[in-house]
This record gives sequence, C-alpha cells and structure tokens, in this order.
Amino acid sequence: MAIYVMSDIHGCYTAFRKMLRKIGFDENRDELIIAGDIVDRGRENFEMLEYAASKPKGVTFLMGNHDEDFIFYCDRLLKLFKEGTLKGDPGRLFQSPEQRLLFSVHVIDHYDTVRMLLQDQRHGVTLEHFRRWKDRMSTFPYYECRIVGGRRYVIVHAGYISERKFLYELKKGRLSNFYDVKQFYTWAREEGLRYGGVEGATVIFGHTPTIAESLFFNRGKVFVKKLGNRRFINIDCGCVFREWSPEADLACIRLDDEKIFYLHA
Repeated sequence: MAIYVMSDIHGCYTAFRKMLRKIGFDENRDELIIAGDIVDRGRENFEMLEYAASKPKGVTFLMGNHDEDFIFYCDRLLKLFKEGTLKGDPGRLFQSPEQRLLFSVHVIDHYDTVRMLLQDQRHGVTLEHFRRWKDRMSTFPYYECRIVGGRRYVIVHAGYISERKFLYELKKGRLSNFYDVKQFYTWAREEGLRYGGVEGATVIFGHTPTIAESLFFNRGKVFVKKLGNRRFINIDCGCVFREWSPEADLACIRLDDEKIFYLHA
C-alpha cells in the first residue's frame, strides 16, 4: 500500500488520469489524497466533477478555495431556478438575453465554469448534476493527518494552523485578513509558512503555483522548506497553466518514501 498526494487539478482530468497511470495507482491497494481545487480554469471540469461525485475507492478529496466557490455557485444557481428568477431549460438559459443578464447579475461564476457546464451540449448538464456535485463537494474535509514511516504529515489545500494558534495570531493583528481558520486552510499563502505548520511534522499543500512569482517560486518544481522543526512541501506546480508556461507541471508525492513524480518529466 502506498499513499499519494496531488493538488490543484483544476479541471485537467486527462492529465490527472495520466498521472494515475504513471504512479501505477491501484484503488484496491493505494490511497490518494487530492488537496483541493479540482475545478475551474481547466477544460475538463465535467469529467473531474463526475469523478469526484462517483466517490472513487481509495481517494480522499480535500476542500480548496475554488471548490468552496463552486459549491456557492451551485447553491445560488439551484435557488434561482427554485424561486423562479431563472426559468426554463438550463441548457438553453443563454439563448435568452434576459436570462443571460439575470445569470450574470445573480451568479458570480468568476471563472466561467458554471456557464461552460450549462452550455456543455455533449454531456447534457442538468440542475441535478449541480445538485449532486454540490452535495458531494460539501462533504470534503479541510485537512487530513497521516503518519507514514514514523513521519507526521498534515495535508491541506493552502496552509495549516491550529485553531488556538490562529486565534492567538488573530488577536495580535497578524492574521486580520482571515475571518476564520477554515479560510486559512483554503487561502493562506506566505502566511502558511510564517504563522502555520506543526512542530515535528510536514505540511503538504498547494494553492500557490510554484511557477508564480512568490515565496514558493521554484520553476514548476515542488517547493520544500524547513523552518526549525516545521517542514513544508508545496506540490502545486501549476498544471493548468501548461499551455502558457512550459515549466508548469502536475506533481504527485508518495508519502512512503517522499518520491516526487512529474507528469512531464
């Protein structure tokens, strides 16, 4: 049995499946933890959402900020149809100028994912799809803890901090841009290193691509940092940006021996 971690698939379902084949993932023997952000930006959101909704054996999905947003958009869309603000066949929603306007006003849909899914004639997306996706994603936990080979790991989307430490730093005014600890789990960037982490453990996360100009920049390779007795590994190598950045990649880490796999290497 092996335990693998990936993050930030962002609708890149084909790349995701290729990585599963590369690592030889066996759902009956291995475990995979996906550290958030399965949707938005990519072109295969339907496939990724259906995969998650199928509850694949051996796979644990964690909550990411894009997942939280998508849940909100789904909920908003369903309520608008229920109350009659939006009407008719969801697949024909954008054929009416009035309905297009109402959609743009009432559903934020920042990454255009909901609109593209509604207009996906190949798959015939219905409101029931959105209801099923929302219900499934709402069950995603915010983090997972594992002990592998005597090493302690915390897997989270963006950053990990204990609730006690979060409240302490919040009181000191150092985390005033976060309204609760869950937002830290899904939105933290450099704050995850400065104020987060666990003594004697490794936090594995994504959220900030290592191709982006930031503290985690590493030219599309996994970022590793040790601060005292706290260790951090960022595995978001920007897979969804591969079309624009040749350094972007999909990465996967096997916790058993900390071997890192790259899709394009």
